[in-house]
Amino acid sequence: MSSSTTKIGLLLAAFAVFGTAACADEADTLTNGKGARKKEGATEGAPCESDEQCQSGKCDLVAKVCLGESSVSSALQCNAKPENTRTYALFDGSKLEDKRENEGVAVNRARMKPYAVMETEFQRVIGTVPESLKGAGGSFDAPPARWHAETGYSGVSINKMYEIAFEGCLGYARENASLAAAPTADSAKTECTKLMRKAWSKTPTGDEVESCVDLATNKLSGEEDVTRRWSYVCASVLSSSHFLTF
Repeated sequence: MSSSTTKIGLLLAAFAVFGTAACADEADTLTNGKGARKKEGATEGAPCESDEQCQSGKCDLVAKVCLGESSVSSALQCNAKPENTRTYALFDGSKLEDKRENEGVAVNRARMKPYAVMETEFQRVIGTVPESLKGAGGSFDAPPARWHAETGYSGVSINKMYEIAFEGCLGYARENASLAAAPTADSAKTECTKLMRKAWSKTPTGDEVESCVDLATNKLSGEEDVTRRWSYVCASVLSSSHFLTF
């Protein structure tokens, strides 16, 4: 048998296989193929409670709306260069904005706060900046000046942040007359709610407040020093993910 005859035989066999698949009774055998059935479910922007309710299979559980195939609602896309801003060419001649990451709301949550802003954050919440925060950039992999790197905390970073927060909270507790007595269920609830709301920039849930109260009144009951006891509570709030992310 000649080589040309062999090639023709292989091509016919391949056509028989793929042609059968394309013409199969199952209309959606080929993704987006001719005659493919449209996925059932709500379209982009429609209200939803779970992924299964959306055609794309993606539901924004926070906004409770169906997303498009890009995983981000078209109304939330934000990857274009803003008007009237400078453009930068890279060494290969490409434009920096051509590789701009999508900063849509649905994909830009719970980012770690960089070390550079923590001084302002402590001042905002407890009215003082712990001395140990200064010069601690190495524990948080702080990038050099005029350089950007997405922040990511390690176990070392979290432990160091708790130590820094505890130091700041000691001063905070000493200066607040309302924290001069050992925490009770009522005083702990008041302080936990106030501190959480201020630190997290949102109202805490009932479970979060109850957990904080339990820490203050039960789990730390063995700490005889009232100031340190309140400081442990304060530090737990200031080293939580709600405070360390935005």
